[in-house]
Amino acid sequence: MENTGKTDPVALLRDIEERCRICAGGLPHKQETGAEWSGIAFRVGSHRLVSPLGEVIEILDFPALTAVPMTRPWVRGIANIRGGLLPVIDLGGYLNGRRTKVTDKTRVLVVDCDDTLTGLVVDEVPGMKHFMNEEYDDGQDVAEEFLRPYLRGGFQKGEQFWGLFSLHALAESPQFLQAAV
Repeated sequence: MENTGKTDPVALLRDIEERCRICAGGLPHKQETGAEWSGIAFRVGSHRLVSPLGEVIEILDFPALTAVPMTRPWVRGIANIRGGLLPVIDLGGYLNGRRTKVTDKTRVLVVDCDDTLTGLVVDEVPGMKHFMNEEYDDGQDVAEEFLRPYLRGGFQKGEQFWGLFSLHALAESPQFLQAAV
């Protein structure tokens, strides 16, 4: 076969691939770590809490509210969110009778439980929090009495305990469902 000055592109690509394989170092090995749990972190008073990601469908700034007469003091009102009505409950007011002071950090966690949306006012939402499974603690000796029906343990990270708060357990509790006076 006579060389006409043309190079076979397939042969050239094979040559480049072979040289790359020779020069390439091995890929770094994946470092094995323990299982990790992630959730939405929020604060109610001095209590640091986290809830599973699937229980919070949205986080809102504190909205304008319309009062609802003949309801318990922890019912803050109804908000119009993108044309839909959202009942807004003061979580601190419900849990311990202390109404949440609205600041620029105050947020509303939107919970969907059995196709019923509810907004829960919390002091702040620092964002997502990640914990190693080894940091799990049953938390019953740490939690105050009013939190215990809704806690599913928690996570001890350094000096801080983050209670694992079940928003669905809250939304399904008979006391929470009795918002009317």
